Amino acid sequence: MTSPLHNASRHGLVSRALGGVALGALLLAASLFPGGCSGSSDGASVCDQLEGACGGECTFDQDCPAGTHCGQGSSCTAECTTDGGQCGPGKHCDSTGQCQNGDAGAGGSSFGGTGGISSGGTGGNGCIEEDVKFEPQTPTVVLLVDQSGSMTDNFGGTDRWSAVYNALFDQPNGVVLQLQDKVRFGLSLYTSHGGFNGGECPILTEQSVALGNYTALEALFSANQPEGDTPTGESITAVAAELVQVTEPGDKAIVLATDGEPDNCMDADAHNATSQKISVDAAAAAFNQGIRTYVIAVGSDISDAHLQDVANAGTGTSGSNAPFWKANDQSGLIDAFNTIIEGVRSCVFDLNGTVSTEAQNQGKVTLDGKALSQGDANGWQLNSPSQVELVGDACDAIKSGDHDIKISFPCGSITPR
Repeated sequence: MTSPLHNASRHGLVSRALGGVALGALLLAASLFPGGCSGSSDGASVCDQLEGACGGECTFDQDCPAGTHCGQGSSCTAECTTDGGQCGPGKHCDSTGQCQNGDAGAGGSSFGGTGGISSGGTGGNGCIEEDVKFEPQTPTVVLLVDQSGSMTDNFGGTDRWSAVYNALFDQPNGVVLQLQDKVRFGLSLYTSHGGFNGGECPILTEQSVALGNYTALEALFSANQPEGDTPTGESITAVAAELVQVTEPGDKAIVLATDGEPDNCMDADAHNATSQKISVDAAAAAFNQGIRTYVIAVGSDISDAHLQDVANAGTGTSGSNAPFWKANDQSGLIDAFNTIIEGVRSCVFDLNGTVSTEAQNQGKVTLDGKALSQGDANGWQLNSPSQVELVGDACDAIKSGDHDIKISFPCGSITPR
């Protein structure tokens, strides 16, 4: 499958798409109210006003009619209506009949930061909300850039080397500049001087990974120029060995930008099946170490078949569904880097509280108001008592656009860390 990226091409189905994502507040609070309904200002209970919507058996909120939720005792209930005014100052009634802090439609935190809720008071016979924050795990990305002599070739009005520089570092829109506070970036420029016959191979000029790394990476790139050969496979292997040593939580990825078929350290002139296999095997080995490899062709000199093989190996994908990118001008290159790097963002959320053992199968997670099922391939899972992960379609959904996530567990089941 092929879809245009301006003048670039993205091949395959993107399973981990990218986007500037802003999540709503992650609420790690309580199933706030017991099975009884709250009273309204005129003395009638909310459930009386809802004409039989309450009282049905349930396991999750989605089992209940609109305007109600699954409360204590596995019974559908409601404490408020959206226009009933039962929640009091500073709160609003959500679509499941529960009072929430803030005005309706209040925004949440950005994807890369922390979020949570303020400690609230009691609502009628409810319990106090806990001030528990969350933080999405920060991905680590090494930009592995081909430094071979052919990177001086023409590329849509500039040369290939300058085009990569502009995509990564140009102000104000360079990918690294835009995302340096959300991604641990490292940079590795790779080449050789005739393979092992010329001495060291591969030759890597590197800046180690860190947050806020724009200045160091830009200076390294600016101080170097293209020369030499293209030992792509050996370079992937070397960078993967370094990434394995990174102990911070979060996804790890190599973003490979290269303009030609690989050679290898044993034979710098071998632009052939042997060199291609070394590259594919290196990407597969990196994947087996928990490191994904994404490939961008800078220009059209690399065969689609080889790019597909590297893409499949680098993401553990069978068949021909893994994405790869062929950029033929500056805008296509920018789109390719943006799409890949933002998509590396994690769907794992570290909580600053611990869920009690007895409550670990009693959580509720909603994405944009829609309940997700625990243990479902397209829902969510509790990786540990202090870590929630969205999986499958739910994970893919938050890779682009703005979304609201709500997580709740029974009252008193969270121990702050």
